[in-house]
Amino acid sequence: MTATADALHALGQTSGATVTQRAADAVTGWLSRRTSRRGFLVRAGVVGSALAVDTVGFVLKPQSAYASVCGPGSSCGSGWTVFCATINNGINACPPGSIAAGWWKADGASLCGGKARYIVDCNATCSHCGGGGSGICARSCWSCTCRCGPSSSCDQRKSCCNAFRYGQCHQEVPQVGGVTCRVVSCTPPWKWERCSTAPATDNNTRNHSSAQLPASYTAITARYIRLGENGSQLGNSVYGELAVPGGRAQRYERGRISASTATGAHETRGPITDRFLGTGGEGGPLGFPVTGTVVSRDGRGLVNRFQNGRISHHPDLGTFVLLGAMATRYAAASGEDGPLGFPLTDSSPTGDVVGSFARFQHGRASEQGAGEVFLTHDVIADAYERAEAEAGPLGFPLAGEEVLTGGRVQRFEHGRISVGAATGAHWLSRAIADKYVELGAEGSSLGFPTADETDVRAWPWKSGANPEVRTVVFEHGSITHEVFSGRVIVQQNP
Repeated sequence: MTATADALHALGQTSGATVTQRAADAVTGWLSRRTSRRGFLVRAGVVGSALAVDTVGFVLKPQSAYASVCGPGSSCGSGWTVFCATINNGINACPPGSIAAGWWKADGASLCGGKARYIVDCNATCSHCGGGGSGICARSCWSCTCRCGPSSSCDQRKSCCNAFRYGQCHQEVPQVGGVTCRVVSCTPPWKWERCSTAPATDNNTRNHSSAQLPASYTAITARYIRLGENGSQLGNSVYGELAVPGGRAQRYERGRISASTATGAHETRGPITDRFLGTGGEGGPLGFPVTGTVVSRDGRGLVNRFQNGRISHHPDLGTFVLLGAMATRYAAASGEDGPLGFPLTDSSPTGDVVGSFARFQHGRASEQGAGEVFLTHDVIADAYERAEAEAGPLGFPLAGEEVLTGGRVQRFEHGRISVGAATGAHWLSRAIADKYVELGAEGSSLGFPTADETDVRAWPWKSGANPEVRTVVFEHGSITHEVFSGRVIVQQNP
Protein backbone atom coordinates (compact mmCIF):
# COMPACT_ATOMS: atom_id res chain seq x y z
CA MET A 1 0.00 0.00 0.00
CA THR A 2 1.40 3.41 -0.94
CA ALA A 3 1.93 6.16 1.62
CA THR A 4 -1.01 8.07 0.16
CA ALA A 5 -3.18 5.00 0.37
CA ASP A 6 -2.07 4.54 3.99
CA ALA A 7 -3.25 8.04 4.73
CA LEU A 8 -6.62 7.39 3.10
CA HIS A 9 -7.01 4.02 4.82
CA ALA A 10 -6.45 5.69 8.20
CA LEU A 11 -9.43 7.94 7.52
CA GLY A 12 -11.78 5.04 7.92
CA GLN A 13 -10.68 4.70 11.53
CA THR A 14 -11.62 8.32 12.36
CA SER A 15 -15.11 9.25 13.51
CA GLY A 16 -16.94 12.57 13.46
CA ALA A 17 -16.03 14.42 10.24
CA THR A 18 -17.29 13.40 6.81
CA VAL A 19 -15.14 11.22 4.56
CA THR A 20 -14.53 14.18 2.25
CA GLN A 21 -13.46 16.39 5.14
CA ARG A 22 -11.15 13.75 6.63
CA ALA A 23 -9.67 13.05 3.21
CA ALA A 24 -9.02 16.72 2.52
CA ASP A 25 -7.38 17.34 5.89
CA ALA A 26 -5.30 14.18 6.03
CA VAL A 27 -4.00 14.20 2.48
CA THR A 28 -3.39 17.94 2.40
CA GLY A 29 -1.32 17.62 5.55
CA TRP A 30 0.50 14.51 4.33
CA LEU A 31 1.40 16.00 0.95
CA SER A 32 2.38 19.39 2.33
CA ARG A 33 5.02 17.76 4.52
CA ARG A 34 6.57 16.02 1.53
CA THR A 35 6.29 18.35 -1.44
CA SER A 36 5.96 21.90 -2.66
CA ARG A 37 2.55 23.32 -3.55
CA ARG A 38 3.13 22.66 -7.26
CA GLY A 39 4.11 19.11 -6.49
CA PHE A 40 1.02 18.90 -4.32
CA LEU A 41 -1.20 19.87 -7.24
CA VAL A 42 0.23 17.05 -9.32
CA ARG A 43 0.17 14.39 -6.62
CA ALA A 44 -3.19 15.32 -5.16
CA GLY A 45 -4.87 13.89 -8.26
CA VAL A 46 -4.73 10.46 -6.62
CA VAL A 47 -7.31 11.59 -4.08
CA GLY A 48 -10.02 11.76 -6.73
CA SER A 49 -13.25 13.35 -5.62
CA ALA A 50 -11.94 14.30 -2.18
CA LEU A 51 -9.74 17.04 -3.66
CA ALA A 52 -10.92 16.84 -7.25
CA VAL A 53 -7.85 18.27 -8.92
CA ASP A 54 -8.02 19.06 -12.63
CA THR A 55 -4.69 20.48 -13.75
CA VAL A 56 -5.99 21.63 -17.13
CA GLY A 57 -5.04 25.28 -17.58
CA PHE A 58 -2.55 25.28 -14.70
CA VAL A 59 1.04 25.89 -15.77
CA LEU A 60 3.38 23.75 -13.68
CA LYS A 61 6.62 25.65 -14.03
CA PRO A 62 8.40 27.97 -11.59
CA GLN A 63 8.43 31.70 -12.34
CA SER A 64 11.36 34.02 -11.80
CA ALA A 65 10.87 37.09 -9.61
CA TYR A 66 11.04 40.59 -11.06
CA ALA A 67 10.77 44.07 -9.62
CA SER A 68 7.05 44.83 -9.59
CA VAL A 69 4.42 45.71 -7.02
CA CYS A 70 2.57 42.58 -8.11
CA GLY A 71 5.56 40.33 -7.52
CA PRO A 72 6.73 37.34 -9.57
CA GLY A 73 4.50 35.40 -11.94
CA SER A 74 2.00 38.19 -12.48
CA SER A 75 1.33 37.67 -16.18
CA CYS A 76 -1.65 35.76 -17.48
CA GLY A 77 0.67 33.16 -18.98
CA SER A 78 2.27 32.37 -15.62
CA GLY A 79 -0.64 30.13 -14.71
CA TRP A 80 -1.18 31.61 -11.25
CA THR A 81 -4.59 32.85 -10.17
CA VAL A 82 -5.39 36.58 -9.87
CA PHE A 83 -5.93 38.19 -6.46
CA CYS A 84 -9.52 38.93 -5.49
CA ALA A 85 -8.71 42.57 -4.72
CA THR A 86 -7.71 43.01 -8.37
CA ILE A 87 -11.11 41.97 -9.72
CA ASN A 88 -13.38 42.69 -6.72
CA ASN A 89 -13.26 46.50 -6.51
CA GLY A 90 -10.18 46.41 -4.29
CA ILE A 91 -11.88 44.23 -1.66
CA ASN A 92 -9.68 41.44 -0.33
CA ALA A 93 -12.54 38.92 -0.12
CA CYS A 94 -14.17 36.19 -2.17
CA PRO A 95 -16.47 37.93 -4.68
CA PRO A 96 -20.12 36.99 -5.17
CA GLY A 97 -20.46 33.60 -6.86
CA SER A 98 -17.46 32.06 -5.10
CA ILE A 99 -16.56 30.55 -1.75
CA ALA A 100 -13.35 29.95 0.18
CA ALA A 101 -12.46 26.37 -0.72
CA GLY A 102 -8.86 25.84 0.44
CA TRP A 103 -5.70 27.56 1.57
CA TRP A 104 -1.92 27.40 1.71
CA LYS A 105 0.80 29.48 3.33
CA ALA A 106 4.12 31.06 2.44
CA ASP A 107 6.61 31.28 5.31
CA GLY A 108 8.82 34.27 6.12
CA ALA A 109 6.73 36.81 4.21
CA SER A 110 7.94 40.40 4.53
CA LEU A 111 4.36 41.55 3.91
CA CYS A 112 3.47 39.88 7.23
CA GLY A 113 6.46 41.10 9.21
CA GLY A 114 8.50 37.99 8.47
CA LYS A 115 5.79 35.55 9.54
CA ALA A 116 3.59 33.27 7.46
CA ARG A 117 1.30 34.71 4.82
CA TYR A 118 -1.88 32.78 4.12
CA ILE A 119 -3.48 32.57 0.68
CA VAL A 120 -7.07 31.40 0.32
CA ASP A 121 -8.49 30.09 -2.95
CA CYS A 122 -11.98 31.33 -3.75
CA ASN A 123 -13.57 28.71 -5.98
CA ALA A 124 -16.55 29.40 -8.21
CA THR A 125 -19.88 27.89 -7.29
CA CYS A 126 -21.55 25.39 -9.62
CA SER A 127 -24.57 27.68 -9.96
CA HIS A 128 -25.25 27.00 -13.66
CA CYS A 129 -26.14 23.34 -13.06
CA GLY A 130 -28.38 21.39 -10.75
CA GLY A 131 -27.05 20.06 -7.45
CA GLY A 132 -25.39 16.74 -6.75
CA GLY A 133 -21.91 15.39 -7.20
CA SER A 134 -18.62 16.25 -5.57
CA GLY A 135 -15.21 17.56 -6.54
CA ILE A 136 -14.92 19.98 -9.46
CA CYS A 137 -18.09 20.37 -11.52
CA ALA A 138 -18.08 20.68 -15.31
CA ARG A 139 -16.80 24.00 -16.63
CA SER A 140 -20.19 24.73 -18.16
CA CYS A 141 -21.59 24.81 -14.60
CA TRP A 142 -19.17 27.39 -13.20
CA SER A 143 -20.45 30.78 -12.06
CA CYS A 144 -17.58 32.44 -13.97
CA THR A 145 -15.58 32.06 -17.18
CA CYS A 146 -11.84 31.80 -17.74
CA ARG A 147 -10.13 35.13 -18.39
CA CYS A 148 -7.01 37.13 -17.57
CA GLY A 149 -6.75 39.84 -14.95
CA PRO A 150 -7.41 43.42 -16.10
CA SER A 151 -4.84 44.99 -18.43
CA SER A 152 -4.95 48.13 -16.26
CA SER A 153 -3.27 46.22 -13.42
CA CYS A 154 0.08 44.48 -13.17
CA ASP A 155 -1.84 41.55 -11.64
CA GLN A 156 -2.95 39.96 -14.91
CA ARG A 157 -2.99 36.42 -13.56
CA LYS A 158 -5.77 34.01 -14.51
CA SER A 159 -9.30 34.14 -13.13
CA CYS A 160 -11.60 31.14 -13.20
CA CYS A 161 -9.19 29.03 -15.26
CA ASN A 162 -7.44 26.74 -12.77
CA ALA A 163 -9.57 23.79 -11.74
CA PHE A 164 -8.43 22.35 -8.43
CA ARG A 165 -9.38 22.42 -4.77
CA TYR A 166 -7.29 21.91 -1.65
CA GLY A 167 -10.46 21.25 0.29
CA GLN A 168 -9.74 22.61 3.79
CA CYS A 169 -12.52 25.27 3.64
CA HIS A 170 -16.30 24.95 3.44
CA GLN A 171 -16.17 21.18 3.28
CA GLU A 172 -19.95 21.17 3.68
CA VAL A 173 -20.01 22.23 -0.02
CA PRO A 174 -18.95 19.05 -1.83
CA GLN A 175 -18.70 20.45 -5.35
CA VAL A 176 -17.19 23.69 -6.65
CA GLY A 177 -15.91 25.18 -9.88
CA GLY A 178 -12.49 26.59 -10.72
CA VAL A 179 -10.50 29.11 -8.69
CA THR A 180 -11.92 32.58 -9.25
CA CYS A 181 -9.30 34.50 -7.28
CA ARG A 182 -7.11 34.54 -4.15
CA VAL A 183 -7.54 36.26 -0.76
CA VAL A 184 -4.49 36.99 1.43
CA SER A 185 -4.08 37.42 5.18
CA CYS A 186 -1.38 37.31 7.83
CA THR A 187 -3.92 35.63 10.13
CA PRO A 188 -4.62 31.88 9.76
CA PRO A 189 -7.81 31.43 7.72
CA TRP A 190 -9.40 29.06 10.23
CA LYS A 191 -9.65 32.07 12.56
CA TRP A 192 -11.85 34.05 10.16
CA GLU A 193 -13.29 31.55 7.67
CA ARG A 194 -14.87 28.11 7.88
CA CYS A 195 -11.57 26.30 7.29
CA SER A 196 -9.62 23.49 8.91
CA THR A 197 -6.00 23.70 10.08
CA ALA A 198 -4.63 21.07 7.63
CA PRO A 199 -1.54 22.81 6.18
CA ALA A 200 -0.11 23.27 2.70
CA THR A 201 2.93 25.42 1.92
CA ASP A 202 4.33 27.13 -1.17
CA ASN A 203 7.03 29.67 -0.47
CA ASN A 204 7.21 30.52 -4.19
CA THR A 205 4.08 32.62 -3.61
CA ARG A 206 5.62 34.58 -0.74
CA ASN A 207 5.93 37.83 -2.72
CA HIS A 208 2.88 37.52 -4.96
CA SER A 209 0.74 40.63 -4.63
CA SER A 210 -1.56 43.10 -6.35
CA ALA A 211 -1.59 46.86 -6.81
CA GLN A 212 -4.99 46.76 -5.10
CA LEU A 213 -3.54 45.28 -1.87
CA PRO A 214 -1.46 46.86 0.92
CA ALA A 215 2.10 46.87 -0.44
CA SER A 216 4.23 46.55 2.71
CA TYR A 217 4.27 45.67 6.39
CA THR A 218 3.56 48.89 8.27
CA ALA A 219 2.21 50.07 11.62
CA ILE A 220 -1.23 49.91 10.02
CA THR A 221 -0.71 46.28 9.00
CA ALA A 222 0.49 45.40 12.50
CA ARG A 223 -2.60 47.01 14.05
CA TYR A 224 -4.90 45.22 11.61
CA ILE A 225 -3.28 41.88 12.47
CA ARG A 226 -3.76 42.51 16.20
CA LEU A 227 -7.44 43.20 15.57
CA GLY A 228 -7.91 39.92 13.68
CA GLU A 229 -7.63 41.12 10.08
CA ASN A 230 -10.32 39.71 7.76
CA GLY A 231 -12.28 38.39 10.74
CA SER A 232 -12.13 41.65 12.69
CA GLN A 233 -14.83 44.28 13.13
CA LEU A 234 -13.16 46.20 10.29
CA GLY A 235 -13.71 43.43 7.75
CA ASN A 236 -11.58 43.01 4.64
CA SER A 237 -9.13 45.57 3.32
CA VAL A 238 -10.18 47.78 0.40
CA TYR A 239 -7.31 48.71 -1.95
CA GLY A 240 -3.92 49.62 -0.50
CA GLU A 241 -2.72 52.24 1.96
CA LEU A 242 -3.03 55.91 1.05
CA ALA A 243 -1.06 58.97 1.95
CA VAL A 244 -3.03 61.50 4.01
CA PRO A 245 -1.91 64.85 5.45
CA GLY A 246 0.58 64.00 8.19
CA GLY A 247 0.53 60.23 7.80
CA ARG A 248 -1.06 57.16 6.21
CA ALA A 249 -4.47 55.49 6.17
CA GLN A 250 -6.00 52.19 5.08
CA ARG A 251 -9.63 51.61 4.17
CA TYR A 252 -11.63 48.55 5.15
CA GLU A 253 -15.16 47.38 4.46
CA ARG A 254 -16.37 48.61 7.85
CA GLY A 255 -13.81 51.18 8.94
CA ARG A 256 -10.35 52.69 8.64
CA ILE A 257 -6.93 52.63 10.29
CA SER A 258 -5.04 55.93 10.46
CA ALA A 259 -1.38 56.27 11.45
CA SER A 260 1.05 59.09 12.15
CA THR A 261 4.41 59.28 13.87
CA ALA A 262 2.87 61.23 16.76
CA THR A 263 -0.16 58.99 17.36
CA GLY A 264 0.68 55.51 16.14
CA ALA A 265 -1.96 53.44 14.31
CA HIS A 266 -5.58 53.38 15.50
CA GLU A 267 -8.84 52.23 13.94
CA THR A 268 -12.23 53.88 13.55
CA ARG A 269 -15.31 51.81 12.81
CA GLY A 270 -18.64 52.10 11.06
CA PRO A 271 -20.56 55.36 11.62
CA ILE A 272 -17.59 56.89 13.46
CA THR A 273 -15.46 56.43 10.34
CA ASP A 274 -18.18 57.96 8.19
CA ARG A 275 -18.44 61.01 10.45
CA PHE A 276 -14.64 61.30 10.71
CA LEU A 277 -14.33 61.41 6.93
CA GLY A 278 -17.21 63.88 6.80
CA THR A 279 -15.16 66.31 8.91
CA GLY A 280 -12.16 66.03 6.59
CA GLY A 281 -10.53 62.91 8.02
CA GLU A 282 -6.95 63.11 9.21
CA GLY A 283 -6.52 66.52 7.59
CA GLY A 284 -9.63 67.93 9.27
CA PRO A 285 -10.11 69.60 12.66
CA LEU A 286 -10.06 66.30 14.60
CA GLY A 287 -6.61 65.21 13.43
CA PHE A 288 -5.60 61.56 13.87
CA PRO A 289 -7.30 59.09 16.22
CA VAL A 290 -5.38 58.49 19.46
CA THR A 291 -7.44 55.45 20.50
CA GLY A 292 -9.14 52.63 18.69
CA THR A 293 -12.92 52.44 18.66
CA VAL A 294 -14.14 51.62 22.16
CA VAL A 295 -17.54 50.18 23.06
CA SER A 296 -19.41 52.15 25.74
CA ARG A 297 -20.38 50.59 29.04
CA ASP A 298 -23.94 49.91 27.88
CA GLY A 299 -22.54 47.76 25.07
CA ARG A 300 -24.33 49.75 22.35
CA GLY A 301 -22.31 52.91 21.80
CA LEU A 302 -18.98 53.50 20.06
CA VAL A 303 -16.37 56.11 20.95
CA ASN A 304 -13.10 57.36 19.45
CA ARG A 305 -10.77 60.01 20.81
CA PHE A 306 -8.71 62.12 18.40
CA GLN A 307 -5.86 64.58 18.70
CA ASN A 308 -8.29 67.48 18.84
CA GLY A 309 -11.62 66.01 19.81
CA ARG A 310 -13.94 63.06 20.12
CA ILE A 311 -16.65 61.24 18.14
CA SER A 312 -19.47 59.44 19.95
CA HIS A 313 -22.06 57.16 18.35
CA HIS A 314 -25.20 55.63 19.77
CA PRO A 315 -27.64 53.77 17.48
CA ASP A 316 -30.64 55.48 19.07
CA LEU A 317 -29.17 58.99 19.13
CA GLY A 318 -26.77 59.49 16.24
CA THR A 319 -23.08 60.28 15.74
CA PHE A 320 -21.67 63.56 17.06
CA VAL A 321 -18.35 65.42 17.13
CA LEU A 322 -16.92 67.34 20.08
CA LEU A 323 -13.87 69.52 19.49
CA GLY A 324 -11.13 71.01 21.62
CA ALA A 325 -11.71 71.98 25.24
CA MET A 326 -15.31 70.76 25.13
CA ALA A 327 -14.18 67.24 24.28
CA THR A 328 -11.54 67.39 27.02
CA ARG A 329 -14.05 68.54 29.65
CA TYR A 330 -16.52 65.87 28.59
CA ALA A 331 -13.83 63.19 28.90
CA ALA A 332 -12.97 64.48 32.39
CA ALA A 333 -16.65 63.96 33.31
CA SER A 334 -16.35 60.26 32.27
CA GLY A 335 -17.71 60.90 28.80
CA GLU A 336 -20.50 58.67 27.55
CA ASP A 337 -20.40 56.59 30.72
CA GLY A 338 -20.68 59.64 32.99
CA PRO A 339 -23.64 61.70 34.23
CA LEU A 340 -24.08 63.59 30.95
CA GLY A 341 -24.62 60.49 28.85
CA PHE A 342 -24.19 60.60 25.07
CA PRO A 343 -24.10 63.81 23.02
CA LEU A 344 -27.26 64.94 21.23
CA THR A 345 -25.45 67.59 19.14
CA ASP A 346 -21.99 68.46 17.87
CA SER A 347 -20.07 71.15 19.70
CA SER A 348 -21.41 74.21 17.86
CA PRO A 349 -21.00 77.99 17.97
CA THR A 350 -23.65 79.93 19.84
CA GLY A 351 -25.92 82.20 17.84
CA ASP A 352 -23.80 85.28 18.58
CA VAL A 353 -20.60 83.28 17.84
CA VAL A 354 -19.01 84.38 21.14
CA GLY A 355 -18.86 80.82 22.44
CA SER A 356 -19.85 77.24 21.83
CA PHE A 357 -22.13 74.61 23.33
CA ALA A 358 -23.15 70.96 23.10
CA ARG A 359 -26.24 69.18 24.35
CA PHE A 360 -26.22 65.75 25.96
CA GLN A 361 -28.79 63.23 27.14
CA HIS A 362 -28.62 64.62 30.67
CA GLY A 363 -27.07 68.05 30.41
CA ARG A 364 -25.21 70.69 28.47
CA ALA A 365 -21.66 72.03 28.05
CA SER A 366 -20.95 75.73 27.49
CA GLU A 367 -17.72 77.54 26.61
CA GLN A 368 -17.39 81.30 26.35
CA GLY A 369 -14.70 82.33 23.87
CA ALA A 370 -11.63 80.22 24.57
CA GLY A 371 -12.42 80.10 28.26
CA GLU A 372 -13.25 77.29 30.64
CA VAL A 373 -15.96 74.79 29.75
CA PHE A 374 -18.73 74.45 32.34
CA LEU A 375 -21.36 71.73 32.51
CA THR A 376 -25.00 72.01 33.50
CA HIS A 377 -26.73 68.81 34.56
CA ASP A 378 -30.22 67.34 34.45
CA VAL A 379 -32.89 69.72 35.83
CA ILE A 380 -30.47 72.69 35.90
CA ALA A 381 -29.79 72.13 32.20
CA ASP A 382 -33.54 71.96 31.59
CA ALA A 383 -34.11 75.28 33.36
CA TYR A 384 -31.16 76.83 31.50
CA GLU A 385 -32.67 75.84 28.17
CA ARG A 386 -36.03 77.26 29.21
CA ALA A 387 -34.16 80.54 29.64
CA GLU A 388 -32.74 80.15 26.08
CA ALA A 389 -29.37 79.01 27.44
CA GLU A 390 -26.30 81.03 26.40
CA ALA A 391 -28.38 83.36 24.19
CA GLY A 392 -30.85 84.22 26.97
CA PRO A 393 -30.77 86.62 29.91
CA LEU A 394 -28.54 84.37 32.04
CA GLY A 395 -25.58 84.32 29.61
CA PHE A 396 -22.83 81.73 30.07
CA PRO A 397 -22.16 79.68 33.22
CA LEU A 398 -19.48 81.08 35.54
CA ALA A 399 -18.94 77.88 37.53
CA GLY A 400 -20.11 74.35 37.97
CA GLU A 401 -23.04 73.57 40.23
CA GLU A 402 -22.71 73.83 44.02
CA VAL A 403 -24.43 71.66 46.62
CA LEU A 404 -26.45 73.51 49.27
CA THR A 405 -28.46 72.48 52.28
CA GLY A 406 -31.71 71.30 50.76
CA GLY A 407 -30.67 71.78 47.15
CA ARG A 408 -28.17 73.00 44.55
CA VAL A 409 -27.29 76.19 42.69
CA GLN A 410 -25.34 77.22 39.58
CA ARG A 411 -24.17 80.76 38.86
CA PHE A 412 -24.24 82.44 35.46
CA GLU A 413 -23.02 85.77 34.04
CA HIS A 414 -26.34 87.48 34.75
CA GLY A 415 -28.19 85.29 37.18
CA ARG A 416 -28.51 81.88 38.78
CA ILE A 417 -30.49 78.65 38.74
CA SER A 418 -31.60 77.28 42.09
CA VAL A 419 -32.78 73.73 42.73
CA GLY A 420 -34.79 72.89 45.84
CA ALA A 421 -35.67 69.32 46.73
CA ALA A 422 -39.34 70.28 46.95
CA THR A 423 -39.42 73.08 44.37
CA GLY A 424 -37.42 71.91 41.35
CA ALA A 425 -35.01 74.01 39.27
CA HIS A 426 -35.85 77.64 38.40
CA TRP A 427 -33.95 80.56 36.95
CA LEU A 428 -33.74 84.22 37.93
CA SER A 429 -31.71 86.95 36.25
CA ARG A 430 -30.10 90.35 36.69
CA ALA A 431 -31.69 92.65 39.25
CA ILE A 432 -33.81 89.94 40.88
CA ALA A 433 -30.84 87.60 41.20
CA ASP A 434 -28.66 90.38 42.65
CA LYS A 435 -31.33 91.24 45.26
CA TYR A 436 -31.81 87.55 46.10
CA VAL A 437 -28.08 87.15 46.75
CA GLU A 438 -28.04 90.33 48.84
CA LEU A 439 -30.76 88.82 51.06
CA GLY A 440 -28.89 85.55 51.52
CA ALA A 441 -30.10 83.68 48.41
CA GLU A 442 -31.25 80.10 49.05
CA GLY A 443 -30.39 80.45 52.73
CA SER A 444 -32.59 83.53 53.17
CA SER A 445 -36.08 83.67 54.60
CA LEU A 446 -37.46 83.59 51.06
CA GLY A 447 -36.29 80.00 50.54
CA PHE A 448 -35.98 78.50 47.04
CA PRO A 449 -37.78 79.82 43.94
CA THR A 450 -40.91 77.92 42.98
CA ALA A 451 -41.17 79.20 39.39
CA ASP A 452 -38.99 80.70 36.67
CA GLU A 453 -38.76 84.44 36.22
CA THR A 454 -41.51 86.01 34.07
CA ASP A 455 -41.55 84.81 30.43
CA VAL A 456 -38.21 85.66 28.78
CA ARG A 457 -39.85 86.09 25.38
CA ALA A 458 -41.04 89.58 26.39
CA TRP A 459 -37.53 90.93 26.70
CA PRO A 460 -36.78 93.88 24.39
CA TRP A 461 -34.10 92.18 22.26
CA LYS A 462 -36.71 89.63 21.25
CA SER A 463 -39.81 91.69 20.54
CA GLY A 464 -39.04 95.38 20.93
CA ALA A 465 -41.41 95.55 23.90
CA ASN A 466 -40.23 96.45 27.40
CA PRO A 467 -42.23 94.75 30.16
CA GLU A 468 -43.13 96.79 33.17
CA VAL A 469 -42.32 94.14 35.74
CA ARG A 470 -40.31 90.97 36.19
CA THR A 471 -41.28 88.65 39.05
CA VAL A 472 -39.98 85.52 40.73
CA VAL A 473 -42.08 83.68 43.31
CA PHE A 474 -40.27 81.93 46.19
CA GLU A 475 -41.33 79.50 48.91
CA HIS A 476 -41.95 82.39 51.32
CA GLY A 477 -42.37 85.48 49.23
CA SER A 478 -41.48 87.15 45.92
CA ILE A 479 -39.12 89.65 44.31
CA THR A 480 -40.40 92.05 41.66
CA HIS A 481 -38.34 94.27 39.37
CA GLU A 482 -40.00 97.35 37.91
CA VAL A 483 -38.02 97.78 34.74
CA PHE A 484 -38.93 101.42 33.94
CA SER A 485 -38.23 102.75 37.42
CA GLY A 486 -35.49 100.30 38.29
CA ARG A 487 -37.11 99.56 41.64
CA VAL A 488 -36.75 96.06 43.16
CA ILE A 489 -39.52 95.13 45.60
CA VAL A 490 -39.27 92.27 48.09
CA GLN A 491 -42.44 90.83 49.55
CA GLN A 492 -42.32 88.36 52.42
CA ASN A 493 -45.22 86.03 53.09
CA PRO A 494 -46.73 86.52 56.53
